[in-house]
Amino acid sequence: MASSDRSAVDEFLAFSLPSDTAGQLARRDAIAKAMDSRQSTTALVGYRATGLVLIVGPEPYALSVAEELVGKVTLAILATEGNNPSAGLEKTVFTREIDGQIILVVTADLMNVGGHLGAFEVTVDVNGEGQNLASLMNLTSQTFDVVLDLGREPAITLELPPPGYFAVSGDRENLPKVLEEVAGLNGEFEKPQYVHYNPDICAHGERGITGCTRCIDTCPAGAVISIGERVAVDVHRCHGMGSCSAVCPTGALSYAYPSLSDTMNGLRRALAAWRISGMPAPCILLYDSDAGAEYLRTVCADFPDRVLPWRVEEVGSTGIEVWLSALAYGAVGIRILTHERTPDSVLTALAQQIELVRCLLEGLGHDGQSIAELPAVEFSSSNWPQGVDESVASDVATFGGVDNKRDALRLVLDHLMPENTPLEIIALPAASPLGQIHVDTSLCTLCMGCVSVCPAGALADGSDTPKLDFIEWNCVQCGLCERACPENAITLEARLLVDSETRLMKRNLNEEEPYGCITCGKPFATKSMIDKMAEKLASHRMFQGDALDRLKMCEDCRVKSMFEV
Repeated sequence: MASSDRSAVDEFLAFSLPSDTAGQLARRDAIAKAMDSRQSTTALVGYRATGLVLIVGPEPYALSVAEELVGKVTLAILATEGNNPSAGLEKTVFTREIDGQIILVVTADLMNVGGHLGAFEVTVDVNGEGQNLASLMNLTSQTFDVVLDLGREPAITLELPPPGYFAVSGDRENLPKVLEEVAGLNGEFEKPQYVHYNPDICAHGERGITGCTRCIDTCPAGAVISIGERVAVDVHRCHGMGSCSAVCPTGALSYAYPSLSDTMNGLRRALAAWRISGMPAPCILLYDSDAGAEYLRTVCADFPDRVLPWRVEEVGSTGIEVWLSALAYGAVGIRILTHERTPDSVLTALAQQIELVRCLLEGLGHDGQSIAELPAVEFSSSNWPQGVDESVASDVATFGGVDNKRDALRLVLDHLMPENTPLEIIALPAASPLGQIHVDTSLCTLCMGCVSVCPAGALADGSDTPKLDFIEWNCVQCGLCERACPENAITLEARLLVDSETRLMKRNLNEEEPYGCITCGKPFATKSMIDKMAEKLASHRMFQGDALDRLKMCEDCRVKSMFEV
């Protein structure tokens, strides 16, 4: 391998692999081949900070910390202990001088910290009222660039607080490192926009009903929030952990650095090159760019030649479609490296995805244990896959990476599907993104409320005919139809229908003959709907006697009946 290729591989991996054996050389060559194509680009997210740092905490402690930062940044202090709420406003704001620098100090109770690097809005309680702290200090800007929180309990308790927010929480040993980082946050900064959002296929909500909340539940940074029937992603707060895109059932949230197609194409090229070398099929080791790469630098000579390390921005960004595709491309297994800095919410999402993919693999007749999390503390004794799953490796997939999550999943499931299998369905864990719905026809009135909220086109009406049709592959188990049904006639069942053609076929869930107006005969509803309305309104004073018959009339005849002389 040329030295330039070797350097490129080392740069991609973020550490240097040994190249002593034939297997190690084949591994390097496979990674080099995977890097031949250009990766897609993504937008950049910008931050601008002018060095205005707010220190929050008890006044003596805050002043002592300020001494370490004087001359490096512009300082302000919110003294959160020792304040006198009954004091007048004129006594709330004062100054302190440290080494010739005048520092504004406000004594008040902290109410809220919001924002991100270069744009933190801080609200304090002054005499029982919430006020913007920057305004209280008469600052030109209404925001602070950096917040250094020295309080016993941090104001922001997210697993991953926004960039520019630092909470020491009594950890004084770590304070010098934090102060060094705070002093360097002055200027313009950029990062990739890790996640893209397509609201058109989002299953979060419809018509005031909430459905899927997987992305909100799994984001460790609080960067994904509900805005009614859709979600919003705060790209400045996003740390790029990617678990939101991994658990998104429709692909409305997609990872962009790298994209799904780039990841799949890279793995496909690497595994194709590996096969050409004649070496036994490898196990893919997925690891993140920061702590994961840092850890592997210390053990890079310790894993077997058959382990193919593959760096991704964050391990939480990969999901079942990537893992299954890697197996279909010829890998014998997948190990996902986690460590003490992997957020708990990401670990939870990974565990759920691993449970789902194991159910799928075992149901399809493959080794479910080929996919596993690998905590860094267990790395040295890891049980790497030894044998090749011949049912997968004998028929290597050639489909290219696609950027649509559902398309990628359909392609790989169809590839892994064994021929002539007697199995009809594979049961999946609850809240999986695949499944069907059951409709209790004794309760359903074919009101079509479920059709109106379905975000994925899984449900359809019969146009002029009262009927409810369903395409199982389109269903993402978001629960919107179940919650929208006024008769509680719908339940969900997570499963994979094994036959690919049947999954894509439209099938009927309920159907009735149209109910004709008792006056003019025009079809306008279903008998079950009219019966249900008559049952519920029979005791209502406005529908006594002949008035109840108006429910059995079309809209035109009903109006005429109401105004007859």
